[in-house]
Amino acid sequence: MLKHFHLTKNQWLGILKWSLYGLLTLLTLLLQTVVLSRTTQLRIKPTPLPVLIVCVCVREGPERGGIYAIVTALLWCFSGADYGNLSVAILPVGAILSAVLCRAVLTLRFLPTALCAFGVCLLNASIIFVFKLILPPTVALDNYWRILLPGVALSMAFLPIQYPLVKCISRIGVRDAL
Repeated sequence: MLKHFHLTKNQWLGILKWSLYGLLTLLTLLLQTVVLSRTTQLRIKPTPLPVLIVCVCVREGPERGGIYAIVTALLWCFSGADYGNLSVAILPVGAILSAVLCRAVLTLRFLPTALCAFGVCLLNASIIFVFKLILPPTVALDNYWRILLPGVALSMAFLPIQYPLVKCISRIGVRDAL
């Protein structure tokens, strides 16, 4: 049975690419949940994982990037994220819409990706904030300006690190059309 099991070079490159994406996701999740959650200044918590999800989805396209976004959002939800079940609905939809927007209207460059990532991060954080404000009121309304918006801006500080890594990983297995 195993003598018929043969992978082509492109399949090995695909395995390498998605393994590197998985490693980058794991490192980002560990950074976010272990390091950044304990070293908050003024209760501001950056969340670089939604930025990474949008970057990968924009670079890989809505189909493969959408699957990555769903799996990563589920992983984040199962890791115990605050209102992670909302993120499972918001992040993949926002990332897929960002990928479609960047491919149809905008370009696959840094600035459009940054705008899309900021929009998705802001939407995700805002919807979670509204749920925290309404269901059991655990936050004050002025925390939106003092904590949430600076947290989203601080999350965007990880984009200059994540975008070049995602761009390099996305080129694995792609042949030049010369």
